[in-house]
Amino acid sequence: MIILDCVTKQANLHPNEIALKTDYGTITYNELIHKIDMAASLLYKRKPLTDGTIAIYFTENRIEFIIYFLAASSLGWKAVPIDPKLPIEKAKMILKDSEADALVSDACHKWWDGETIHAGQELSYTSKKENLSKATPDSIFYLGYTSGTSGKPKGFIRTQESWTESFRNTACEYTLHAGDQVIITGSLAHSLFLYGALHSLSTGATVELLDHFSAEATAGRVRNDKKTIVYVVPTMLEALLNESYPQWKAINLIISSGSKWNVERRRTIENTFSNAECIEFYGASELSFVSILHQDASSTKIDSVGRPFTGVEVSIRDDQLQEVAYGEIGTLYVRSKMVFSGYQYLPAETANVFIDGEWATAGDLARMDEDGYIYLVGRANQMIISGGLNIYPEEVERVIQLVSAVEECAVIGVPDIYWGEKVVAFIKWRPGLEGTDDLLKEICLRDLPKYKCPKEFITLDEFPYTVSRKIARNELIHLYPEGCGNRA
Repeated sequence: MIILDCVTKQANLHPNEIALKTDYGTITYNELIHKIDMAASLLYKRKPLTDGTIAIYFTENRIEFIIYFLAASSLGWKAVPIDPKLPIEKAKMILKDSEADALVSDACHKWWDGETIHAGQELSYTSKKENLSKATPDSIFYLGYTSGTSGKPKGFIRTQESWTESFRNTACEYTLHAGDQVIITGSLAHSLFLYGALHSLSTGATVELLDHFSAEATAGRVRNDKKTIVYVVPTMLEALLNESYPQWKAINLIISSGSKWNVERRRTIENTFSNAECIEFYGASELSFVSILHQDASSTKIDSVGRPFTGVEVSIRDDQLQEVAYGEIGTLYVRSKMVFSGYQYLPAETANVFIDGEWATAGDLARMDEDGYIYLVGRANQMIISGGLNIYPEEVERVIQLVSAVEECAVIGVPDIYWGEKVVAFIKWRPGLEGTDDLLKEICLRDLPKYKCPKEFITLDEFPYTVSRKIARNELIHLYPEGCGNRA
Protein backbone atom coordinates (compact mmCIF):
# COMPACT_ATOMS: atom_id res chain seq x y z
CA MET A 1 0.00 0.00 0.00
CA ILE A 2 1.14 3.54 -0.76
CA ILE A 3 -0.03 6.81 0.80
CA LEU A 4 -2.39 7.72 -2.03
CA ASP A 5 -4.16 4.36 -1.65
CA CYS A 6 -5.17 5.40 1.88
CA VAL A 7 -6.70 8.63 0.58
CA THR A 8 -8.33 6.95 -2.43
CA LYS A 9 -10.03 4.48 -0.07
CA GLN A 10 -11.69 7.41 1.71
CA ALA A 11 -12.69 8.96 -1.62
CA ASN A 12 -14.45 5.71 -2.53
CA LEU A 13 -16.23 5.64 0.83
CA HIS A 14 -17.04 9.35 1.14
CA PRO A 15 -16.72 10.94 -2.33
CA ASN A 16 -18.72 14.06 -1.52
CA GLU A 17 -17.23 14.80 1.91
CA ILE A 18 -15.02 17.89 2.10
CA ALA A 19 -11.38 16.80 2.04
CA LEU A 20 -9.58 20.15 2.19
CA LYS A 21 -10.69 23.64 3.07
CA THR A 22 -8.91 27.00 2.93
CA ASP A 23 -10.02 30.62 2.90
CA TYR A 24 -9.96 30.37 -0.90
CA GLY A 25 -12.16 27.35 -1.37
CA THR A 26 -12.91 23.71 -0.66
CA ILE A 27 -12.44 20.42 -2.45
CA THR A 28 -14.24 17.11 -1.95
CA TYR A 29 -12.50 13.75 -1.75
CA ASN A 30 -13.70 12.82 -5.23
CA GLU A 31 -12.46 16.12 -6.65
CA LEU A 32 -9.15 15.75 -4.81
CA ILE A 33 -8.40 12.36 -6.36
CA HIS A 34 -9.35 13.73 -9.80
CA LYS A 35 -6.98 16.69 -9.37
CA ILE A 36 -4.19 14.42 -8.14
CA ASP A 37 -4.58 12.24 -11.23
CA MET A 38 -4.40 15.31 -13.48
CA ALA A 39 -1.35 16.64 -11.64
CA ALA A 40 0.41 13.29 -11.97
CA SER A 41 -0.30 13.31 -15.71
CA LEU A 42 1.01 16.86 -16.01
CA LEU A 43 4.22 16.05 -14.10
CA TYR A 44 4.87 12.96 -16.20
CA LYS A 45 4.12 14.81 -19.42
CA ARG A 46 6.58 17.56 -18.54
CA LYS A 47 9.18 15.14 -17.12
CA PRO A 48 8.63 11.53 -18.30
CA LEU A 49 10.79 10.04 -15.53
CA THR A 50 10.46 6.99 -13.29
CA ASP A 51 12.36 8.68 -10.47
CA GLY A 52 11.71 12.40 -10.67
CA THR A 53 11.99 15.10 -8.02
CA ILE A 54 9.79 18.15 -7.58
CA ALA A 55 10.29 21.00 -5.15
CA ILE A 56 7.14 22.66 -3.76
CA TYR A 57 7.30 26.32 -2.80
CA PHE A 58 4.22 28.28 -1.75
CA THR A 59 4.05 31.53 0.17
CA GLU A 60 1.13 30.12 2.18
CA ASN A 61 -0.72 26.85 2.64
CA ARG A 62 -2.60 25.91 -0.52
CA ILE A 63 -4.71 22.95 -1.60
CA GLU A 64 -2.35 22.61 -4.57
CA PHE A 65 0.49 21.76 -2.19
CA ILE A 66 -1.32 18.57 -1.17
CA ILE A 67 -2.38 17.82 -4.77
CA TYR A 68 1.13 17.98 -6.19
CA PHE A 69 2.73 16.30 -3.20
CA LEU A 70 0.43 13.28 -3.55
CA ALA A 71 0.68 13.34 -7.35
CA ALA A 72 4.47 13.12 -7.18
CA SER A 73 4.32 10.38 -4.56
CA SER A 74 1.89 8.36 -6.70
CA LEU A 75 4.48 8.33 -9.50
CA GLY A 76 7.25 7.14 -7.22
CA TRP A 77 8.83 10.58 -7.28
CA LYS A 78 10.30 12.58 -4.43
CA ALA A 79 8.67 15.80 -3.23
CA VAL A 80 10.78 18.49 -1.56
CA PRO A 81 8.83 21.06 0.47
CA ILE A 82 10.66 24.40 0.79
CA ASP A 83 9.85 26.80 3.59
CA PRO A 84 9.00 30.22 2.09
CA LYS A 85 10.49 31.90 5.17
CA LEU A 86 13.94 30.58 4.37
CA PRO A 87 16.51 33.00 3.00
CA ILE A 88 16.70 32.66 -0.78
CA GLU A 89 20.26 31.33 -0.56
CA LYS A 90 19.07 28.46 1.65
CA ALA A 91 16.21 27.70 -0.75
CA LYS A 92 18.71 27.61 -3.63
CA MET A 93 20.91 25.23 -1.62
CA ILE A 94 17.97 22.86 -1.19
CA LEU A 95 17.06 23.00 -4.89
CA LYS A 96 20.63 22.20 -5.83
CA ASP A 97 21.15 19.44 -3.28
CA SER A 98 17.83 17.76 -4.08
CA GLU A 99 18.51 17.94 -7.84
CA ALA A 100 14.93 19.07 -8.38
CA ASP A 101 13.60 18.49 -11.90
CA ALA A 102 10.94 21.17 -11.50
CA LEU A 103 9.66 23.73 -9.03
CA VAL A 104 5.91 23.76 -8.32
CA SER A 105 4.90 27.20 -7.15
CA ASP A 106 2.23 29.88 -7.26
CA ALA A 107 4.66 32.44 -8.73
CA CYS A 108 7.77 32.83 -10.87
CA HIS A 109 11.07 33.17 -9.03
CA LYS A 110 14.00 34.92 -10.68
CA TRP A 111 16.46 33.07 -8.46
CA TRP A 112 15.39 29.73 -9.98
CA ASP A 113 16.48 29.14 -13.57
CA GLY A 114 15.00 25.64 -13.85
CA GLU A 115 11.53 24.57 -14.94
CA THR A 116 8.57 26.02 -13.03
CA ILE A 117 5.10 24.49 -12.94
CA HIS A 118 2.45 27.08 -12.05
CA ALA A 119 0.14 25.29 -9.65
CA GLY A 120 -3.54 25.42 -10.49
CA GLN A 121 -3.11 27.43 -13.69
CA GLU A 122 -1.72 24.60 -15.80
CA LEU A 123 -3.72 21.89 -14.03
CA SER A 124 -6.98 23.07 -15.56
CA TYR A 125 -5.69 22.27 -19.05
CA THR A 126 -4.51 18.75 -18.26
CA SER A 127 -6.34 15.49 -18.85
CA LYS A 128 -5.64 12.19 -17.11
CA LYS A 129 -3.22 9.86 -18.87
CA GLU A 130 -2.75 6.16 -18.30
CA ASN A 131 0.48 4.13 -18.16
CA LEU A 132 2.24 6.45 -15.73
CA SER A 133 5.03 5.29 -13.48
CA LYS A 134 3.78 3.82 -10.20
CA ALA A 135 5.09 4.07 -6.67
CA THR A 136 5.77 1.08 -4.41
CA PRO A 137 5.96 0.92 -0.60
CA ASP A 138 9.75 1.18 -0.90
CA SER A 139 9.63 4.31 -3.07
CA ILE A 140 11.17 7.46 -1.63
CA PHE A 141 8.36 10.00 -1.62
CA TYR A 142 9.58 12.71 0.75
CA LEU A 143 12.90 14.51 0.81
CA GLY A 144 12.65 16.95 3.69
CA TYR A 145 15.33 19.32 4.88
CA THR A 146 16.36 20.24 8.39
CA SER A 147 15.88 23.87 9.30
CA GLY A 148 19.47 24.77 8.51
CA THR A 149 19.67 27.86 10.69
CA SER A 150 23.44 27.71 10.20
CA GLY A 151 25.43 25.93 7.55
CA LYS A 152 23.94 23.69 4.90
CA PRO A 153 20.47 22.15 5.36
CA LYS A 154 20.50 18.33 5.47
CA GLY A 155 18.03 16.32 3.42
CA PHE A 156 16.33 13.39 5.18
CA ILE A 157 14.82 10.60 3.11
CA ARG A 158 11.49 8.91 3.86
CA THR A 159 9.85 5.95 2.11
CA GLN A 160 6.14 5.45 1.49
CA GLU A 161 6.09 2.57 3.99
CA SER A 162 7.57 4.73 6.77
CA TRP A 163 4.44 6.91 6.64
CA THR A 164 1.81 4.24 5.96
CA GLU A 165 3.27 2.43 8.97
CA SER A 166 2.97 5.69 10.90
CA PHE A 167 -0.69 5.90 9.87
CA ARG A 168 -1.34 2.40 11.24
CA ASN A 169 0.45 3.07 14.51
CA THR A 170 -1.16 6.48 14.99
CA ALA A 171 -4.59 4.81 14.80
CA CYS A 172 -3.62 2.85 17.94
CA GLU A 173 -2.86 6.08 19.83
CA TYR A 174 -5.71 8.38 18.82
CA THR A 175 -8.59 7.92 16.43
CA LEU A 176 -9.91 10.21 13.72
CA HIS A 177 -13.08 9.51 11.78
CA ALA A 178 -14.69 10.59 8.54
CA GLY A 179 -16.29 13.98 9.02
CA ASP A 180 -13.98 15.07 11.86
CA GLN A 181 -12.44 18.50 11.49
CA VAL A 182 -8.64 18.76 11.68
CA ILE A 183 -7.12 22.24 11.82
CA ILE A 184 -3.55 22.45 10.49
CA THR A 185 -2.19 25.63 12.03
CA GLY A 186 1.33 25.63 10.57
CA SER A 187 3.15 25.47 7.26
CA LEU A 188 2.94 22.29 5.22
CA ALA A 189 6.68 22.72 4.68
CA HIS A 190 7.05 21.43 8.26
CA SER A 191 6.78 17.64 8.56
CA LEU A 192 4.50 17.72 11.64
CA PHE A 193 1.80 19.67 9.79
CA LEU A 194 2.29 17.81 6.52
CA TYR A 195 1.93 14.52 8.36
CA GLY A 196 -1.12 15.81 10.23
CA ALA A 197 -2.79 16.75 6.95
CA LEU A 198 -2.04 13.52 5.11
CA HIS A 199 -2.85 11.25 8.04
CA SER A 200 -6.17 13.08 8.46
CA LEU A 201 -6.99 12.58 4.77
CA SER A 202 -6.28 8.86 5.22
CA THR A 203 -9.11 8.77 7.80
CA GLY A 204 -11.72 10.70 5.82
CA ALA A 205 -11.53 13.79 8.03
CA THR A 206 -11.87 17.35 6.72
CA VAL A 207 -8.54 19.17 6.78
CA GLU A 208 -8.67 22.92 7.42
CA LEU A 209 -5.49 24.68 6.27
CA LEU A 210 -4.66 28.04 7.82
CA ASP A 211 -2.95 30.43 5.42
CA HIS A 212 -1.02 32.01 8.28
CA PHE A 213 -1.18 31.09 11.93
CA SER A 214 -2.88 33.30 14.48
CA ALA A 215 -5.14 32.69 17.47
CA GLU A 216 -7.93 34.59 15.69
CA ALA A 217 -7.61 32.48 12.52
CA THR A 218 -7.61 29.28 14.55
CA ALA A 219 -10.69 30.29 16.52
CA GLY A 220 -12.46 31.21 13.30
CA ARG A 221 -12.15 27.64 12.01
CA VAL A 222 -13.46 25.80 15.08
CA ARG A 223 -16.87 24.20 14.59
CA ASN A 224 -19.33 23.29 17.32
CA ASP A 225 -20.99 20.53 15.27
CA LYS A 226 -17.82 18.58 14.48
CA LYS A 227 -15.21 16.76 16.50
CA THR A 228 -12.34 19.24 16.23
CA ILE A 229 -8.66 18.33 16.32
CA VAL A 230 -5.87 20.91 16.30
CA TYR A 231 -2.21 20.28 15.41
CA VAL A 232 0.18 22.76 17.04
CA VAL A 233 3.71 23.28 18.30
CA PRO A 234 4.20 24.71 21.82
CA THR A 235 4.92 28.27 20.69
CA MET A 236 1.55 28.28 18.93
CA LEU A 237 -0.14 27.03 22.07
CA GLU A 238 1.29 30.00 23.93
CA ALA A 239 -0.31 32.32 21.37
CA LEU A 240 -3.65 30.53 21.79
CA LEU A 241 -3.41 30.78 25.58
CA ASN A 242 -2.86 34.52 25.35
CA GLU A 243 -6.31 34.95 23.76
CA SER A 244 -9.65 34.09 25.36
CA TYR A 245 -12.05 32.69 22.76
CA PRO A 246 -15.19 30.72 23.64
CA GLN A 247 -14.30 28.42 20.72
CA TRP A 248 -11.50 26.87 22.81
CA LYS A 249 -14.21 24.93 24.69
CA ALA A 250 -15.30 23.29 21.42
CA ILE A 251 -11.89 21.75 20.69
CA ASN A 252 -11.81 18.00 21.37
CA LEU A 253 -8.19 17.03 20.78
CA ILE A 254 -4.91 18.94 20.79
CA ILE A 255 -1.84 17.26 19.30
CA SER A 256 1.49 18.93 19.93
CA SER A 257 5.12 18.21 19.16
CA GLY A 258 8.35 20.17 18.84
CA SER A 259 9.34 20.58 22.46
CA LYS A 260 8.24 19.46 25.90
CA TRP A 261 5.45 21.39 27.63
CA ASN A 262 6.49 22.82 30.94
CA VAL A 263 4.71 21.53 34.04
CA GLU A 264 2.77 24.67 34.92
CA ARG A 265 1.83 25.41 31.33
CA ARG A 266 0.40 21.93 30.85
CA ARG A 267 -2.05 22.58 33.70
CA THR A 268 -3.00 25.91 32.11
CA ILE A 269 -3.50 24.23 28.73
CA GLU A 270 -5.75 21.57 30.23
CA ASN A 271 -7.80 24.18 32.07
CA THR A 272 -8.15 26.46 29.04
CA PHE A 273 -9.04 23.67 26.60
CA SER A 274 -11.19 21.94 29.20
CA ASN A 275 -13.09 19.71 26.76
CA ALA A 276 -10.01 18.57 24.85
CA GLU A 277 -7.68 15.66 25.35
CA CYS A 278 -4.19 17.14 25.30
CA ILE A 279 -1.56 14.89 23.74
CA GLU A 280 2.10 15.68 23.30
CA PHE A 281 4.59 13.48 21.52
CA TYR A 282 8.31 13.44 21.04
CA GLY A 283 9.92 12.62 17.74
CA ALA A 284 12.50 13.73 15.21
CA SER A 285 12.79 14.07 11.45
CA GLU A 286 15.09 11.05 11.44
CA LEU A 287 13.15 8.92 13.89
CA SER A 288 9.51 9.84 13.26
CA PHE A 289 7.40 9.09 16.35
CA VAL A 290 9.35 8.08 19.45
CA SER A 291 7.07 8.55 22.46
CA ILE A 292 3.66 9.89 23.40
CA LEU A 293 2.23 11.37 26.60
CA HIS A 294 -1.53 11.01 26.89
CA GLN A 295 -3.46 13.21 29.25
CA ASP A 296 -4.41 10.34 31.55
CA ALA A 297 -0.71 9.78 32.33
CA SER A 298 0.28 13.43 32.58
CA SER A 299 -0.53 13.83 36.28
CA THR A 300 1.95 11.17 37.39
CA LYS A 301 4.48 11.46 34.53
CA ILE A 302 4.24 15.17 33.82
CA ASP A 303 8.03 15.65 33.42
CA SER A 304 8.16 12.78 30.95
CA VAL A 305 7.86 12.84 27.16
CA GLY A 306 5.77 9.70 27.48
CA ARG A 307 6.01 6.00 26.80
CA PRO A 308 7.21 4.56 23.47
CA PHE A 309 4.79 5.17 20.60
CA THR A 310 3.03 2.12 19.18
CA GLY A 311 5.45 0.18 16.97
CA VAL A 312 8.55 1.71 18.56
CA GLU A 313 11.25 0.00 20.62
CA VAL A 314 13.46 2.26 22.74
CA SER A 315 16.94 1.54 24.07
CA ILE A 316 19.02 3.85 26.33
CA ARG A 317 22.73 3.12 25.86
CA ASP A 318 26.07 4.28 27.20
CA ASP A 319 29.14 5.29 25.17
CA GLN A 320 30.03 1.62 24.73
CA LEU A 321 26.53 1.02 23.31
CA GLN A 322 25.50 -1.07 26.32
CA GLU A 323 22.03 -0.60 27.73
CA VAL A 324 21.98 1.37 30.96
CA ALA A 325 19.86 0.57 34.01
CA TYR A 326 16.52 2.25 34.70
CA GLY A 327 17.03 5.82 35.83
CA GLU A 328 20.51 6.16 34.32
CA ILE A 329 21.28 8.63 31.54
CA GLY A 330 22.40 7.52 28.11
CA THR A 331 21.86 8.11 24.41
CA LEU A 332 18.36 7.28 23.22
CA TYR A 333 18.06 4.84 20.31
CA VAL A 334 14.89 3.65 18.61
CA ARG A 335 13.95 0.79 16.33
CA SER A 336 10.79 0.95 14.22
CA LYS A 337 9.54 0.73 10.66
CA MET A 338 8.92 4.48 10.75
CA VAL A 339 12.53 5.72 10.88
CA PHE A 340 14.09 7.51 7.94
CA SER A 341 16.31 5.88 5.32
CA GLY A 342 19.25 8.26 5.63
CA TYR A 343 20.50 11.69 4.66
CA GLN A 344 20.72 12.80 1.05
CA TYR A 345 24.31 12.27 -0.21
CA LEU A 346 25.71 12.14 3.34
CA PRO A 347 26.67 8.50 3.95
CA ALA A 348 29.03 9.28 6.81
CA GLU A 349 26.40 11.26 8.70
CA THR A 350 23.83 8.56 8.01
CA ALA A 351 26.22 5.95 9.44
CA ASN A 352 26.51 8.04 12.62
CA VAL A 353 22.75 7.76 13.15
CA PHE A 354 22.47 3.97 12.87
CA ILE A 355 23.99 1.11 14.81
CA ASP A 356 23.55 -2.52 13.79
CA GLY A 357 21.78 -1.20 10.72
CA GLU A 358 18.45 -0.84 12.55
CA TRP A 359 18.78 1.17 15.77
CA ALA A 360 18.79 4.92 15.12
CA THR A 361 19.48 8.00 17.24
CA ALA A 362 19.04 11.75 16.91
CA GLY A 363 21.67 12.30 19.62
CA ASP A 364 19.23 12.95 22.46
CA LEU A 365 20.23 12.02 26.00
CA ALA A 366 17.53 10.49 28.15
CA ARG A 367 16.64 8.16 30.99
CA MET A 368 13.76 5.71 31.38
CA ASP A 369 11.84 4.83 34.53
CA GLU A 370 10.67 1.36 35.50
CA ASP A 371 7.26 2.02 33.96
CA GLY A 372 8.87 2.62 30.57
CA TYR A 373 8.38 6.40 30.53
CA ILE A 374 11.13 8.48 28.93
CA TYR A 375 12.67 11.65 30.36
CA LEU A 376 14.79 13.81 28.08
CA VAL A 377 17.95 15.30 29.57
CA GLY A 378 19.27 17.22 26.57
CA ARG A 379 21.19 16.89 23.35
CA ALA A 380 24.85 16.03 23.36
CA ASN A 381 25.58 18.62 20.66
CA GLN A 382 23.99 21.41 22.74
CA MET A 383 25.89 20.65 25.92
CA ILE A 384 27.67 23.60 27.55
CA ILE A 385 31.05 23.02 29.16
CA SER A 386 31.59 25.75 31.75
CA GLY A 387 34.55 25.58 34.10
CA GLY A 388 35.11 22.01 32.94
CA LEU A 389 31.59 20.93 34.01
CA ASN A 390 28.84 19.66 31.72
CA ILE A 391 25.56 21.60 31.61
CA TYR A 392 22.53 20.72 29.50
CA PRO A 393 20.50 23.80 28.48
CA GLU A 394 17.20 21.97 28.84
CA GLU A 395 17.64 21.37 32.57
CA VAL A 396 18.27 25.09 33.15
CA GLU A 397 15.33 26.06 30.92
CA ARG A 398 12.97 23.78 32.84
CA VAL A 399 13.77 25.67 36.04
CA ILE A 400 13.39 29.12 34.47
CA GLN A 401 10.02 28.10 33.03
CA LEU A 402 8.73 27.58 36.57
CA VAL A 403 8.40 31.37 36.64
CA SER A 404 4.87 31.99 35.37
CA ALA A 405 5.81 35.36 33.87
CA VAL A 406 8.24 33.66 31.46
CA GLU A 407 6.62 32.92 28.11
CA GLU A 408 9.70 31.43 26.44
CA CYS A 409 13.34 30.96 27.28
CA ALA A 410 16.46 29.49 25.76
CA VAL A 411 19.85 28.84 27.32
CA ILE A 412 23.12 28.75 25.37
CA GLY A 413 26.83 28.74 26.04
CA VAL A 414 28.72 31.91 25.12
CA PRO A 415 32.55 31.84 24.75
CA ASP A 416 34.23 33.24 27.85
CA ILE A 417 37.94 33.67 28.66
CA TYR A 418 37.56 32.55 32.27
CA TRP A 419 34.84 29.88 32.10
CA GLY A 420 35.48 28.58 28.59
CA GLU A 421 31.74 28.93 28.08
CA LYS A 422 29.35 30.86 30.28
CA VAL A 423 25.68 30.07 30.65
CA VAL A 424 23.45 32.79 29.20
CA ALA A 425 19.64 32.75 29.33
CA PHE A 426 17.44 34.58 26.81
CA ILE A 427 13.99 35.45 28.12
CA LYS A 428 10.71 36.50 26.55
CA TRP A 429 8.24 37.73 29.18
CA ARG A 430 4.49 37.34 28.95
CA PRO A 431 2.75 40.57 27.92
CA GLY A 432 2.03 42.67 30.98
CA LEU A 433 3.70 40.18 33.33
CA GLU A 434 7.34 41.22 33.05
CA GLY A 435 9.37 39.80 35.92
CA THR A 436 12.87 40.62 37.10
CA ASP A 437 16.26 39.06 36.62
CA ASP A 438 16.62 38.91 40.41
CA LEU A 439 13.58 36.61 40.54
CA LEU A 440 15.13 34.36 37.88
CA LYS A 441 18.42 34.24 39.78
CA GLU A 442 16.58 33.32 42.97
CA ILE A 443 14.69 30.46 41.29
CA CYS A 444 17.85 29.14 39.60
CA LEU A 445 19.92 29.23 42.80
CA ARG A 446 17.11 27.46 44.63
CA ASP A 447 16.79 24.57 42.18
CA LEU A 448 20.19 24.30 40.47
CA PRO A 449 23.85 23.98 41.49
CA LYS A 450 25.46 27.41 41.28
CA TYR A 451 27.68 26.43 38.33
CA LYS A 452 24.55 25.70 36.23
CA CYS A 453 22.94 29.06 36.95
CA PRO A 454 23.05 31.59 34.09
CA LYS A 455 25.73 34.26 34.35
CA GLU A 456 23.53 36.65 32.36
CA PHE A 457 19.85 37.10 31.54
CA ILE A 458 18.93 38.88 28.32
CA THR A 459 15.38 39.96 27.50
CA LEU A 460 14.09 39.61 23.93
CA ASP A 461 10.88 40.95 22.44
CA GLU A 462 10.78 38.00 20.06
CA PHE A 463 12.82 34.84 19.48
CA PRO A 464 14.10 33.78 16.08
CA TYR A 465 12.38 30.57 14.97
CA THR A 466 12.95 27.73 12.56
CA VAL A 467 10.23 26.66 10.11
CA SER A 468 9.00 24.18 12.73
CA ARG A 469 8.54 27.08 15.17
CA LYS A 470 11.36 25.91 17.38
CA ILE A 471 13.69 28.53 18.80
CA ALA A 472 16.63 28.92 16.40
CA ARG A 473 19.37 28.46 19.01
CA ASN A 474 22.19 28.94 16.54
CA GLU A 475 21.02 32.49 15.88
CA LEU A 476 20.96 33.50 19.54
CA ILE A 477 24.71 33.93 19.72
CA HIS A 478 24.35 36.73 17.16
CA LEU A 479 21.83 38.45 19.44
CA TYR A 480 24.25 38.40 22.37
CA PRO A 481 25.71 41.88 22.86
CA GLU A 482 29.09 41.64 24.57
CA GLY A 483 28.88 43.12 28.04
CA CYS A 484 25.09 43.41 27.90
CA GLY A 485 22.68 41.80 30.28
CA ASN A 486 22.70 41.41 34.02
CA ARG A 487 25.54 39.34 35.40
CA ALA A 488 24.77 36.83 38.11
